[in-house]
Amino acid sequence: MPGGTPILAGLAVGGYALTQTILQYPFGALSDRVGRKAMIAVGMSIFAIGSIICAFADSAWALIIGRFVQGAGAVSAVITATIGDLTPEEKRSKAMALMGMSIAVSFIVAFVAGPIAGGYYGIKALFLTSAILVAPALLILFFLVPTPPKITPLDPIEGSRLKRVFADKNLAKLNFAMFLHSFIMTGSYYLIPVVLTRRYDFAREELWKVYIPALLCGILAMGLGAMFGEKKNAVKSVMIFGITLLIGVFAAIALIPLKTAFIAAVIWLFVGINSLEPLMQSSATKFARADLRGSALGIFNAFQFAGVFFGGLTIGHFYGFFGLDAAALLLLVCAVLWLMITLRLDNPRRTAVFAPEFAVKSAAEIEAIAGVIECYRKEKLYIRYDPLIVSEKDVIIACKQLISREKQPVNPAGGCEKLKRSR
Repeated sequence: MPGGTPILAGLAVGGYALTQTILQYPFGALSDRVGRKAMIAVGMSIFAIGSIICAFADSAWALIIGRFVQGAGAVSAVITATIGDLTPEEKRSKAMALMGMSIAVSFIVAFVAGPIAGGYYGIKALFLTSAILVAPALLILFFLVPTPPKITPLDPIEGSRLKRVFADKNLAKLNFAMFLHSFIMTGSYYLIPVVLTRRYDFAREELWKVYIPALLCGILAMGLGAMFGEKKNAVKSVMIFGITLLIGVFAAIALIPLKTAFIAAVIWLFVGINSLEPLMQSSATKFARADLRGSALGIFNAFQFAGVFFGGLTIGHFYGFFGLDAAALLLLVCAVLWLMITLRLDNPRRTAVFAPEFAVKSAAEIEAIAGVIECYRKEKLYIRYDPLIVSEKDVIIACKQLISREKQPVNPAGGCEKLKRSR
């Protein structure tokens, strides 16, 4: 395009991730207040506008501006929060895996159909197709997706939502882990076609022969990882296995300069990366408080897209200056750092939720009961607890004792009548 350079081409490809990073938290926080569907509709509409700008761009900078606008429709955190609202915890990893599988299938379809459609009808047609597909997406959103009930805190939220989200140590660790996941994923996706075409003389039209088997293996790993992690309550163990696998993949790429070894490494790379993402998404919804889920996932997805942006940028420059082996070693170091963070992460708890038949005035007192994680309103009161620490029956007994103490009259000296009579 007029004014185009290799650097601007890279910005056109990855620039959307920058506006995604900036706007994930605002979209997530607003969805906690005004509702999930409204923010998804706003974001999808912004994406459609960006797609139209790209379709009619007549210069490199016009295309880049369109890509930034596309990225401004930052709804991935809101969609993840919606899935979290609509699914029970024991099925959440499966739900995240199904979302990931649908993305992977769409990627396969786009990878095959995109070059063909672009060749016959031009790049303009691809962007217009993206804009047009927003319409059926919105119809599905409003007519087929249930409206998540609005979740509100029992007590007024003190301080900023942002501060409360960052105060959770597990969420903070998971945020940095997600940054490294996306950094490694994007850096790897940059390297794969470059190495296959330049080092191993693959024709561009033959890349699908590597990508599609790798993606299919990745989809299978996504489902198996989510199923095993949830059924065996071993989410952390599956994540450690997947990261260790990636460390082996990058070591093999750096040390074994063979075409067959690289293709095998690509397949195992997709297995490792795809087995991890739904578990990390699910874990974020579990660590986050229900009334802060949109805000927490906004931060989580901001770290994800920051990893996308900096991963492609960094590995591209690193490969250009130092070559494949050095780039693979950098990714290996990132994977080791990711493993160290994950080892210090708590295993996401398999919690339970029940709706008590009595009213509770203060969440703070209920959440002080050992094993109780949170209580919130979602049309009615819900109490979330860890069944490995406390049973539902014990939570009910403890809550009723608190309520009975609240109802006892207090004498002027500050003691309750029951205590006075006992004296």
